Amino acid sequence: MRVIAGKYRGKKLATPKGDNVRPTTDRIKETVFNILQFNISGKKCLDLFAGTGGLGIECLSRGAEEVIFSDKSPESIAVINENLKGIDGNYRVITADFLGVLRNLDHKMDVVFIDPPYKSKLGQIAVEYIIDNNLLSEDGIIYFEHGDEIEFTAPKGFKTRTKKMGYTIGEFITRSKTAMLTGSFDPFTKGHEALLDEALTMYDEIVVALLVNEQKQYFFTPEERVKLAESAVEGKRGVRVVYSTDMAVDTAKREGAEVFIRGVRNDEDMAYENEMREYNLTHGGVDTEIIRIDRYEDISSTAVKKEILDGNFRHIPSSAIFTLMEIMKTKKL
Repeated sequence: MRVIAGKYRGKKLATPKGDNVRPTTDRIKETVFNILQFNISGKKCLDLFAGTGGLGIECLSRGAEEVIFSDKSPESIAVINENLKGIDGNYRVITADFLGVLRNLDHKMDVVFIDPPYKSKLGQIAVEYIIDNNLLSEDGIIYFEHGDEIEFTAPKGFKTRTKKMGYTIGEFITRSKTAMLTGSFDPFTKGHEALLDEALTMYDEIVVALLVNEQKQYFFTPEERVKLAESAVEGKRGVRVVYSTDMAVDTAKREGAEVFIRGVRNDEDMAYENEMREYNLTHGGVDTEIIRIDRYEDISSTAVKKEILDGNFRHIPSSAIFTLMEIMKTKKL
């Protein structure tokens, strides 16, 4: 075993005798850090079930701000201390059960390595404890290593990138980023579709929220608006449609969205949306991502409704045209 990269690249690492510790191989470690490479320098890292300390030492070599090593085995702790000889940096070595270490953390961690005995359930317990007790920084990542006999599902509000490395499975667990695209969507147009597609490049999940503005008169009923929106977003991964009569900030909190998505067509729209952004941030704690889609700046719901009455569906997403035609067959004008 050796350090793969960084200040101590090539340094050989001792391994314990016997079969009680299963060190992460150089091949697996290289794969893991190829994925984590931009998430180590300047970060606070925790190496649970540290074993030989190889993962945490790799972080020190790559410029981590802090590394905490923990293991309940005195033999493993002795090996970790041996491997840390000649290595500078801000680190601590703790002999304790993993839950004891987690309970006594006094700050959030940016990177947490969880590499328990493969057939145990200790890894899942550790992941759940970290998430339930908010011990991970906002942009933090948990690396959970396990055997292929374990099926893992990320907790609510989180996602995992699964990497299969032979018998070994690596889970790279991060927070899901959820945004809410709000509007009347009377109806859902190609302009809305373009805005949604742009938002999907920035967020993992988009909630399309059809809200009620009491100052507006709607052409389509709530049920029709939902049907049209659902048809328009069909096939778009990570998108769901909701209808709500509640305030936007209340709907966002209920649906787990941390930011609103709003589109603008011109400077006048931008001025209004900036005012609303400040209001929602001040009164509801929900920020707004404002996106300008220039190629659809001439589209408005009023103009699109007039086109629909003339039998012109050119500004309706193609996946929603059939639904719209069915609605218009029975709609009383």
